[in-house]
Amino acid sequence: MSNARKIGVAVARRLQEHGFTAVFAGGCVRDRFLGVEPKDFDVATNATPAQIKTIFADDTVLLVGETFGVIVIVRDGEQIEVATFRGDGQYGDGRRPDSVVFLNDVDPLVALKEDAARRDLTINAMFEDPITGEIFDFFGGQTDLENRIIRAVGDAGQRFTEDRLRMLRVVRFAAKLGFKVDETLMSALKQFAKDLKPGVVVAFERIAKEMEGILLAKNPVVGLELLMETGLMAEFLPEMLDMVGPDAMGDPIWHPEGTAFVHTCLVLTELAKEEEKSFELMFGGLLHDIAKPRTVTRRVEMRDGVEVTRISNHGHAEVGAEMAKVICRRFKLSADQTHRVSEIVRLHMQMHDFNSPDIRRSKLVRLMQRDDIMDLIRMQHADSLGTGRPLEERVADSNRSFYLNLLEEMRNDPRPSMRTGASQLVDGSMIIKRGFKPGPIFRVIKDAAFEAQHSGEFTDVADAEKWLDENAEVFRKMTPAQIAAAQDTDGVALPKVTAGGKSCC
Repeated sequence: MSNARKIGVAVARRLQEHGFTAVFAGGCVRDRFLGVEPKDFDVATNATPAQIKTIFADDTVLLVGETFGVIVIVRDGEQIEVATFRGDGQYGDGRRPDSVVFLNDVDPLVALKEDAARRDLTINAMFEDPITGEIFDFFGGQTDLENRIIRAVGDAGQRFTEDRLRMLRVVRFAAKLGFKVDETLMSALKQFAKDLKPGVVVAFERIAKEMEGILLAKNPVVGLELLMETGLMAEFLPEMLDMVGPDAMGDPIWHPEGTAFVHTCLVLTELAKEEEKSFELMFGGLLHDIAKPRTVTRRVEMRDGVEVTRISNHGHAEVGAEMAKVICRRFKLSADQTHRVSEIVRLHMQMHDFNSPDIRRSKLVRLMQRDDIMDLIRMQHADSLGTGRPLEERVADSNRSFYLNLLEEMRNDPRPSMRTGASQLVDGSMIIKRGFKPGPIFRVIKDAAFEAQHSGEFTDVADAEKWLDENAEVFRKMTPAQIAAAQDTDGVALPKVTAGGKSCC
């Protein structure tokens, strides 16, 4: 028995010892039937908030939702949410009830059923007495779990009118469990999708949290397809609709699977297999080709005597990175999250080409010491495998082994000065000592020194000083235009794009 369950049982037992009904509620009961160890244990009771505070006076008590009958008991590092049986009043804002009615003076069984009736899904509306093991299931949640179906408690439209966020919860649970959505519930999702009203009724922060749950679920594509089919995607991420439009078809050679949305779903399926993944990685995967419909060009070429319409999307990674920033800000993601997501989008095409012998070692060192290098490697691998091409070709396109081997090699290089993360031997004081003033030329000198160091031109401070003396005059003679041109780089040197090659698609 987990520590969380032990504490949950102890809390319920203490309430029962004081003469109250106390049962586990919602997700922890559902997870028991699914054979999953719950992370959280919520307790429902007919004790009032005041009575709960008195009973647990010796514990740390958090009054996070006392108005709605919710008290949090903190014990041994675990937080157990204890909620009084309640019935909800009107939902004036489409998110939360204007008032609640505590059912502490009602027959406990009647109160249990009424409390269950206000919940969203049948699989989340079950209760368990943790002392006796008795299950209270008024709406067929166990049967729906067995049949792998998601149904609403009562009228689905009413549930959505009460709380619009419940529509996204349906999608999240479908993605998490891989369950089918009941036809009646599906119809209600399509009917009420337009009432989501992001930023007005449902905050974008809450939508982002549900999207995180969907993308990190076992079956994220189930969720994405539901969002598209029901019309919910159009409400908060309309850019995705172009991914199935007339300009969304992929190149027939590189992307025979069809549209950019199909490719994206295949990529997310691959990313979902990763043992270590984050919301930022999955969101970057979702958006990596978001700009393809906006950058599409077509040309006709002959292949084996047959005319074939080739499709290119030059610049879609760069345009997509800017679109990703806009979308991340819409979802109120942090600056760090926005940067991580947009960088995955910006660099996903370049990651296909860093195994070229034309790439300088210094560029590879800069790449390998990025904080997000593992996300970039995972993205490149998924992007290669997530197509309709033959498996042998897809596997051959993955650079995962190349990058992991390179990372290991650079981290353990016998020359400490050439390892990833090695201190730069040419520093600012050395540059100033030779008469240079801080400014644009500093970056040019440091970049050149970084490349020389990681190319093995010098390996200690003495040789670094000598290298700087030998090249100082070259830097002094650089014109402003030459300095500006030298700065115009993001540390990536790539081979030229070949017409019809992968890097143009």
